[in-house]
Amino acid sequence: MVHTLWLTLLLTLEPARPSLATHVDPCLELDVDALRESIELRLGPGLEHRGGAAGQADDTQLLLDCASEREAELTLIDPINGVTMTRIVELPPPERRVERLAEHATTLLRSAWLGVALERPSDRRRTRAERVAARVARRPSAPWELGDGFVIRSFFDPGGPTVMLGEQVEVVHRPLRHLAWKADGELAFWRVPVESDATTDKVATWSISAAPALLGWAEIPGRGRRGAGTVALYGGPGLRAGGVYMNSSSFGDSGGFRSFVGPLLMARASVSLGRFVGLALNVEAGWLVHGPDRPNGIPLSLRGPWANGVVVIVSRF
Repeated sequence: MVHTLWLTLLLTLEPARPSLATHVDPCLELDVDALRESIELRLGPGLEHRGGAAGQADDTQLLLDCASEREAELTLIDPINGVTMTRIVELPPPERRVERLAEHATTLLRSAWLGVALERPSDRRRTRAERVAARVARRPSAPWELGDGFVIRSFFDPGGPTVMLGEQVEVVHRPLRHLAWKADGELAFWRVPVESDATTDKVATWSISAAPALLGWAEIPGRGRRGAGTVALYGGPGLRAGGVYMNSSSFGDSGGFRSFVGPLLMARASVSLGRFVGLALNVEAGWLVHGPDRPNGIPLSLRGPWANGVVVIVSRF
């Protein structure tokens, strides 16, 4: 009786996540393990990768074969969406064959699972595997980025600092394709030379700020191993807010940190150097609508237009 109950339970349990089996014909003359690794990297977490194991009823199967001397045939058998799809592609040169075929294979799989993601809500409850497949279809392979960068900022108001240098720590999350949010924290400093009433001095200026931003983005897949060369472009609005402290032996101090806030527009370009590491360049321009103007008589202000550039070392996961 107990064995019967256990068997019934196992048969009625739905698969926790989609499983993928990838079969490659030897005629393609490529490193099969590297191909499977590249496919796993491009699809991201959430799947059970079964390698070249024999396909089971619940397995999504990718079959790669030769269509001719110059063409490869990719076949997808997908029980989640109930479809079988075939695509004929040009056979890449040997040095790029693994990455190019992995790109074609993941594009084919995502196109099938995108139908699940775009399916209108109905009375039928989605299975757990369908929900995971929908998320995989809509998200990038590495949805999170953490970065540490060097920032240089310039203020264009005549009474503001010409330049400030600092460090910026950032996080970028890409929950969906073409939609992302970014937040950063920044510490900047500069000894700003000022002159007032025949008195010349340098004002030590410290600023601490944070900036959230909502971004649209697009990605150009790279052809290097482990996704190297992948370029992502971002753009969108945000807000920078924080506080600034000024101190000078001749003019005194600002009486503590003084707040500032204003909108910004940012553009960002990042390039992947491998599976986990990349470089990014951020360019921001904004306008401080609120900020200190000659606090406690210090001949310095933090208002009006500004722009900055940031070079960032990025960790992707």
